[in-house]
Amino acid sequence: MKEEIEKKLIEKTAKVLGVDASTLSGDTNIKTDIDLKSLEMAGIISQFEEEYDCYIKYTELMHANTISESAEIIAKQIEG
Repeated sequence: MKEEIEKKLIEKTAKVLGVDASTLSGDTNIKTDIDLKSLEMAGIISQFEEEYDCYIKYTELMHANTISESAEIIAKQIEG
């Protein structure tokens, strides 16, 4: 599940930032490499919540540094 979430997270992040998804990877640092704003991340998270009909605790994601770490947190919360 984590790999699926990571791929979708990369696609959604690229769309929000207006960049090509191939420029992002699991190792991309969301704080320093792409400077993803909290409002942008909240929008991405809400898409996952709608798609998987779940609630994702945004506060846990604040500790993630990379897209891969974020995907792992999201996957765990989706799986329950």
